Amino acid sequence: MAARDERVHPLQMALAAGAVVATVPVLLWTVTSHLLPLFVLTALSVAIPLFLPRRPPAFARAAAILALGLLALGLPGFLFGMFLFWPSALLLLLAAFADPHARPVSARIMGAAGGLALAWFLAAFGSFYWHCTVAPALAEPHTYRAVSDPDTFYADLGKHDAHLKRFGATSVTGTASEDLLYLAVRFPDDLPEERRAALKRELEKLPGVSRVDLCPVRDCG
Repeated sequence: MAARDERVHPLQMALAAGAVVATVPVLLWTVTSHLLPLFVLTALSVAIPLFLPRRPPAFARAAAILALGLLALGLPGFLFGMFLFWPSALLLLLAAFADPHARPVSARIMGAAGGLALAWFLAAFGSFYWHCTVAPALAEPHTYRAVSDPDTFYADLGKHDAHLKRFGATSVTGTASEDLLYLAVRFPDDLPEERRAALKRELEKLPGVSRVDLCPVRDCG
């Protein structure tokens, strides 16, 4: 019995491992961010308790300190997305106190709560990632984006809107990106291919238009 007490309980280790798993979606979401090194270092720190399986007191202290640190870091770093580590903080906090040897009943409750929290976070992130990244990438574009000359961009915007709607466009708006001005011409998803081609030809004929491309859904909606 004493030998078993010298090891961190598997339930606590599982909660600590869940905290590490919860950092994976955060890293995926911030992989293109200039703050990625900070997120990677933070995620690596979450794994520290896993290296203390034979030192229960040190495990509990490390998990609790890291949990409080992540919660505190999320407040000033909220705008940078550091709050995304809060699920890991919750799991670490549960791991610190979910010792069935000391708290048989409450440890099981904390273990169940941690499992539900991790499942909810992963499901929520998966849904968010699908709708914001995967689905737009797979969706068929329904907007033409035309590079427009600055001299004609604003003056003729209303005239272009009325003209292109006769060819199937539903809206014509002006956008700017990377020092370029664009006409964003949206059309219905069910617009036949021949009418789409005709709309593109008319768009290419407009004064000041130099290039017309289909705009990905993730950029133009």
